[in-house]
Amino acid sequence: MYDVIIIGAGASGLMAAATAASKGARVALLEHKDDIGKKILATGNGRCNFTNTDMSVNKFHGSKALIKNGLSQFDHADTIRFFKGLGIPAYDNAGYIYPNSRQAASVVAAFRMELMRLHVDVKTGVNITEIKPGRITAKDTKTAAYKASKKKADDRTGYCIQTDKGIFASKKLIIACGLTASSKLGSNGSLFRHIEALGHHIQKPLPALCGFSCEGLNFKRITGVRCDATVASVIDGQMTEQNTGELQLADYGISGIPVFQISSLMSRAIDKGQRVEVIIDFLPTFSDDELYGYIRDRSSKTTDNRSLNEMLNGLLNNKLLLELIHKSGVSPDKKGRLLTDDDCESLTRSIKHTSVSVKKPRGVEFAQVCAGGIYTKEIDVRTLESKIHPGLYFCGELLDVDGICGGYNLQWAWTSGYIAGEMQ
Repeated sequence: MYDVIIIGAGASGLMAAATAASKGARVALLEHKDDIGKKILATGNGRCNFTNTDMSVNKFHGSKALIKNGLSQFDHADTIRFFKGLGIPAYDNAGYIYPNSRQAASVVAAFRMELMRLHVDVKTGVNITEIKPGRITAKDTKTAAYKASKKKADDRTGYCIQTDKGIFASKKLIIACGLTASSKLGSNGSLFRHIEALGHHIQKPLPALCGFSCEGLNFKRITGVRCDATVASVIDGQMTEQNTGELQLADYGISGIPVFQISSLMSRAIDKGQRVEVIIDFLPTFSDDELYGYIRDRSSKTTDNRSLNEMLNGLLNNKLLLELIHKSGVSPDKKGRLLTDDDCESLTRSIKHTSVSVKKPRGVEFAQVCAGGIYTKEIDVRTLESKIHPGLYFCGELLDVDGICGGYNLQWAWTSGYIAGEMQ
């Protein structure tokens, strides 16, 4: 019989396994994919931005109580020390922390070696068929773990995990299965029915760190364009968040880091039926007055018959510029020297304040993380233990916490995995 069984060998499950085993527990780690750490390998474009020195509660969405309690117990400095102890020195890129190798594979390899050193029993390709809490009897198992136990069968309590590879039993259980983002890497929601059978309730997982389908521009015409922009979310007429970075325009709408950073609140609002818009500033390095002055000046100095589109060549990507001119209501064929003050104002407004209607997030298969998770009221926010079943813990994305880009979601995985693994 194990002291602790952990279901899910993603970031939080690996941290929970390493932490519990380092405290002397006999640990089994069950993973339904063919290897551990699949999602870690995809983080940071394969470089694994594993934490950030600018760590604060406002970098996260979801349960503030979970976030505050979690970071007070294990923060970015603890993470950096932990990985240094595994032989992964940190590379600091303006606060974004990577392994010095710049390889996510280094992180997975370090965990693999640590789990071997700590004698964690790692089982891959395992599919859960039932989770049974409470008293465990001899009927539940014929495994070597049970046979080796010196306790009487009727004295054994804890969790019995039935799988297609046999039955596993433990005193405590940590579930780190994630939600449904990037399901091909492991988190596919297959464990939800077992969690709900234990009496817990899961908020609908919503895509976060994702792109959005939008209306308001001819996106098919400008697909593939990338540009620095500021995007601001407006929910039911109220501006909520904004971010600046490289915006990616796709045939369906908008994507890229600045969109990801404001995605969580937008996904939640759309799910509630609220009206969501995004206001895009395609030229954030210019103020409105500066852009108006630039266009007015270009017009006054144009003495030939070049068109408006030709006159503003070089200001923005050509495809994007043409689309924004169309949106402004000014003809792109109009002679640049003939622009009126109203034309200059319309062009400035189109470039600096284009509003698009946000219809829906892209599916969870395109999202890096999901918002939502188990209802926080069902969990002790200090220990991450279930209030329904003693000895049952949850960690990682399965909890109602999701962060912005920049190492925050991995930090939550390390934080929650450490807390769950320590509580034994």
